[in-house]
Amino acid sequence: MVAAGYEHCQHCDRPHWKPRTVLVDGVEVCTHSEAWRFECEVRWALKLPDKARKPKVTKMQYLLSVEERRGIEGKTKLRNEMLRRYKNAKTKE
Repeated sequence: MVAAGYEHCQHCDRPHWKPRTVLVDGVEVCTHSEAWRFECEVRWALKLPDKARKPKVTKMQYLLSVEERRGIEGKTKLRNEMLRRYKNAKTKE
């Protein structure tokens, strides 16, 4: 049972007060979901510099650290989404 004003979220399987957001592809998700975490990570990673500027890491350095933590599949998923968004942004210019 969920308290009044709260709803049970199908994304994170927890009751909370409707913290929703819309992903770049138009899907509405919970801000506690893995989809939203990934969305934020992609946006952040795209803002990283291509070339080294201290103290920031580069996009490539970050992707390598993702590979160390999540494996090649995690790195590939993030890299592919970054490339897709980069290409979409270039075609809109």
